[in-house]
Amino acid sequence: MKHSFREHYGQKFYLNTDTVPAKSTNRFSPLILFFGFIFGVLFFVCGFYLLTSGTLSGTTDLDTIASGSMIKPYTLVSTETFGMILLILGAGLILASTFFDLRFKVISFDGINISVQDFPFLGHAHTFEEKLANYKGVRLRLKFCQYGIFTKNKFIIELYHEDPSKIVPLYISTSPKKVRNLWRKYAVEFCLPPIHISDKGMVSHSVQDMEKSYVDVVKSWHLPPNFLSNKTHSQDFIVKQKKDKKMIKMRHPIYDFYSNLNVAVIVLMGALFCYAAYNHNILMLYLPTYLILAFYTVLIVLVIFAYINLTMRDILLIHNGKIIVFRKILGISYQDNIIPYTKLKGIDISYTPTTDRYAINLLTNKNVVVVFNKLHVDDLRWIRGFLAGEITQ
Repeated sequence: MKHSFREHYGQKFYLNTDTVPAKSTNRFSPLILFFGFIFGVLFFVCGFYLLTSGTLSGTTDLDTIASGSMIKPYTLVSTETFGMILLILGAGLILASTFFDLRFKVISFDGINISVQDFPFLGHAHTFEEKLANYKGVRLRLKFCQYGIFTKNKFIIELYHEDPSKIVPLYISTSPKKVRNLWRKYAVEFCLPPIHISDKGMVSHSVQDMEKSYVDVVKSWHLPPNFLSNKTHSQDFIVKQKKDKKMIKMRHPIYDFYSNLNVAVIVLMGALFCYAAYNHNILMLYLPTYLILAFYTVLIVLVIFAYINLTMRDILLIHNGKIIVFRKILGISYQDNIIPYTKLKGIDISYTPTTDRYAINLLTNKNVVVVFNKLHVDDLRWIRGFLAGEITQ
């Protein structure tokens, strides 16, 4: 019988195995669902009012105000159409909030067996119990989350099973803090190998190597001094050297599906802002000033955020026994992280199936720094080799 993988729920989850038996519930954030439901009700009520106010009173207040004005009223959509849009949007938010609230998983661990009760929105719960010894490893993976134009990396630690329906979450967070420590902790506690999805498929690590400094691990490979001399990389990034400093930085923005999404947001929101500003006097007849200004502000913020997402570039500076990570936004560079060689525990290339993107993960015990998530995998391999050569000099 073929089983399908049921993705884990929400952005935050932790199964604390310090005390056994352990039990925790994996579900979508109640706070986000609460606000989604509240906004859904507000949109629904406003839409219902706009649809029925003309019928109930014969004419709307907006029509009365407009009839006494010297300006001929004109709107892109009618009041009834706008009310229907709000009604549908509100109903959609209410249904989505209810749908996600009623789905959850209950995960239990008694020291020998893992038990899961997965409750879907409709139908019977998917329930199973599996011996810990039947799992193949503790897997770390990244999942790309898209919230409109807002994006995040979700770090997931899970027990990996050959049957996808028996994959169990252990930890979920959008913060990279302490992810590697927990990954190793679970692997040691469960006596299972730590694994992750890389550019070469599923890769298994040694727990002993995870405890070593990455400098010592690379030195054990005995790489020849000029092992990159016959390897080339694309023009999407450049390497500069000035005295004892070396820099790797993206040459230009790289366009893919998600970049095109940001371009679409810039064009559509920018056009809507221009149209609204051109018809500002008409909007003043229908809406209060504070609401119009808030509308303008939202449009401008969306355009700026999409432009930042589109043009942001990563820069690595290798200097004085450290890898310094910069992010460049709107022509301004800011320091994001400093990773001493002695703190570095790994340089991995991770694969995110949802976006079909690869990225370099710089791992320490306390953090996972993701860089160059738009470059081709062959370029990432070159950069990883270059960093490995630098930290062993």
